[in-house]
Formats: sequence, C-alpha cells, structure tokens
Amino acid sequence: MSKKQAHPTSDWLTVKYVEQKLQIYFKEKNLKVQKLDIKPATSNGENFASVLTRINVDYFTDILKNEPQHATFLVKTTLAENDPASHLLKDYGIYVREMIMYEEVLPQLAELLRRELHDERKLFAATVCVDRPKNSITFEDLGLEQYKLVNRLDKLDLPHTHLVLEKLAQFHALSAALNERKPGIFSKNYDRNFFNRHTRGYQSVYENLLRGLSRSLELDNDLKKRYQLKINKLIDRIMDYGEKSTDIRKSDFVTLLHGDVWSTNLMFNYNAQDEPSNCILIDFQFCVWNSPALDLHYFFNSSIHEDLRLNHQTELVQFYYNHLVRALAKLKYNGLIPSLFDFQLQFRAHSFNALYTTLIFEPVMLYNGPELATIEKLMTNTESAIKLHDSLYQNETLRKKLHIWLPIFDQIGLLDDM
Repeated sequence: MSKKQAHPTSDWLTVKYVEQKLQIYFKEKNLKVQKLDIKPATSNGENFASVLTRINVDYFTDILKNEPQHATFLVKTTLAENDPASHLLKDYGIYVREMIMYEEVLPQLAELLRRELHDERKLFAATVCVDRPKNSITFEDLGLEQYKLVNRLDKLDLPHTHLVLEKLAQFHALSAALNERKPGIFSKNYDRNFFNRHTRGYQSVYENLLRGLSRSLELDNDLKKRYQLKINKLIDRIMDYGEKSTDIRKSDFVTLLHGDVWSTNLMFNYNAQDEPSNCILIDFQFCVWNSPALDLHYFFNSSIHEDLRLNHQTELVQFYYNHLVRALAKLKYNGLIPSLFDFQLQFRAHSFNALYTTLIFEPVMLYNGPELATIEKLMTNTESAIKLHDSLYQNETLRKKLHIWLPIFDQIGLLDDM
C-alpha cells in the first residue's frame, strides 16, 4: 500500500529496560547490554490492531570472559490512544487477551506439546516478557531460525495447507485438553471474536465494505441482476447473521480457536529441498472459545489456492479431523469427540463464516491497490474512504471470484433470510 509511515517507537524501550527483561529471561543476573538497535517492524496501514518493533541486542553474560552475543526480539505494543483503531478494538479486549495468552496459556500448551505429543517443533514463538503496565509483549524473533511469511497474494498450496491444518489441529487439541485439566481457564476473556454477542464495534466496517461490494456489481449486469438486492439486504442484517454464525450448538465440539488464521499470521520453516517443514502461529489477539469450524472457514476462504478452496474442502476437513482425533487421543482427552460425519455437519452449520470471510475480510487482506488502507477509512464514508471501499472490490481478480462464490453461497442459502 502506498505512502506508508513507520509507527514511532516507544520511549520506554531503553537499554536499561531491555537489560532488565533479558536478565530475567536468560536467568543471568550479570547480563549487560552492549548495544541496542530499535527498528519499526510494521508501518501504518500494515497492521490494524497493534505496533510491532524489532530490537537487535548485543549483550554479555560475563564481560571479562565472553564475546558479545547477539539476539533479536519483537516487541508488540498497543496502538496510541488517539488512533481510531484503538477505540474500535477496546471493547473486544484483544490486548489483555493476547497478554494472557503469551504469559499464561502458550507456555502451558508448549509444555504439553513437547511432553505428551512428543513434537519438538515449535507451534509459536517463545515469550520473553509480558509487561501489562506498558501493554507490551516481547517474544523471540523466529526470523533468526529462518521462519518466514509467504506472500499473502500467492496463497498456500497443498503442502503448506496440510502443514497449517496439522498444526492447527494440535493447537485445538492442546487447548481442549488444557481446559479439561484446568476447568475455567478459558471462561473469561475468550468470548469476543470479530462477530460476537457482546459488542458490534466492527459494524460500520462490515456495512461500508458490503456497500462497496454492492456498488461494484454495477459493473456487471449479470451479477447485478442476480445478487445486488440480496447483498443490499445483507448490509442491514450482517451483524445478526454474523453473530448467529458464531453461536455454539449443543452438539458442537468446542475448544480455543486462534480466531485470525490467515497467511500473514503464519510463518514457515523449510528443509533443504525447500519444502515446508514447520509452521508457527502468530498473533493471538482474537482467540475465542468456539467451534473449530470457524478457524477452518476463515483459513480456507482467506489463504489457500483457489482450486483447493473450490474443490477440496471436504477432504481438507477430513485431514484436519484425523490429526485432531490423533492428538486428542495422545492427550487422553475424555470429552466427547464427534464422528467425522458429525464434524462435517458442524463445519457446514457454521458456513456463514465462509461467506463473510470471502466478501468482507478477503478483499482487505489481499488488497494491493493504490489507496492507503486504514481502519479509519474502513469505518467511515468520507470521499477518500469510499474511494478505498470501491477500489477493494473493483479489481479484476476479485470480480472473477465473485462469479464463482456468489452463486455457491446463493445455492446453499447463505444469501437468503437466515
């Protein structure tokens, strides 16, 4: 996106501060920081929910004996109080939730992964420190271990998709087992994803984007004739339908979800043959207690190759399910595990999540146009904001997809009254 500017770094991120935190993390009270280099890791418009800073550190554990050692860490902080996104996200509790995840939940899941699933591969970055007064999280930079992001525009092929589903199944199984052993650990702070029954902070964003979609149908007489009225109705009902799609049914298998599983929140490691060998999850702000179907729909409709998405979802669900069941068995999970048939029904019952991911989230995720995308523009209807909304939906690639996915959603009833 154009005209990006770096977020300013926090003035409290000093040599003394980093030195104190690393002394605790490395359990080395004599650790001394020799050099600290601080650089923004994201720019305005790249992340709507937080600020990421990369710190490069040269340090000694024994200044008389040791050569300086080098390490790189990432520091994640909240947006400034005057940023429009900070007000929108406040009621979702994402900052407190992610701090709890890194401080309390992820270390326990990592231990279960190693001890009971016997998998030495990482599932997420290790936590260096959580500083609640400063609303910050410091964690290891896995770029040093050659983990990297894929290009969000390219999307994921089958080997990458299988790896993500395997790791996602592990995350879900570990979370279900942890909840069984520590009842109530997820009873607070995990009830608010993008759609939920508590807040409608994103309502203006969703409605503005659907209006942009409706206007884009003016460019295609066939799509306009068949779907514009249905999209216009959906604008008024998107919050009701979205909330309904996240309601937990009595028959659902439920666990802790990542909540925002798409290619930019995944990092991959590769072997000597350049094949993906491991995948880690990043960004735990929207974790929610719900059906795994929500994570699967979100991932399938934002991140995988179009052929996989169009023709292979049923077998991908089976692949995920098999890994989930095996992990739950190793963890000696005693809760009800659905049959594959019931889980496929569960996946279908939550399929409105596929619609709103495709029509609302994906156009923003994959946007590569000339307009600067900010949360303020998504929330408002100024002239420049409408220009962005229209630009999101009027690119040729997305318009081709509408010819495929609008008929599919219509045929299964997702564009009708629900």
